[in-house]
Amino acid sequence: MDFVLPMAIMALLKIFLTFRLILLASKFILTKKIKLSQFRLYEGEFPDVLRSARYQFQNMFEIPMLLYPLCLAHIVLGNYNQFDLYFVWGFVLFRIFHFFIRLQNQRNLNIRSRTATFLISLIFLLAGWIKLLYNSIAYTS
Repeated sequence: MDFVLPMAIMALLKIFLTFRLILLASKFILTKKIKLSQFRLYEGEFPDVLRSARYQFQNMFEIPMLLYPLCLAHIVLGNYNQFDLYFVWGFVLFRIFHFFIRLQNQRNLNIRSRTATFLISLIFLLAGWIKLLYNSIAYTS
């Protein structure tokens, strides 16, 4: 049960971003700032806020997807300790920070904060996977 809440938080962020993207796209289609046909191959110009929302949506299906098998492996193997939970929660916390930074206008954003939160979350995820490997080797020896 320890790993269900972090996975649920990440899933809820993805669901929120999906609805946000749909609503933003609908708004721009209804105001005729873009055409529905542009979405076939994502051709033509899109407003910055819509392009940014799409990148944020896509981003959640890249590195964050590595959290789920990590959590599931811990649940199945049951060989985790408090440090494993810290690594998972560290990743989720910094992904939440990254999420809020990405909600801002990306055109005028100082990219350092976005990059820093991304790198820190990546370090937590890497540490989590290394610790899973260590746990698996230590418990089978």
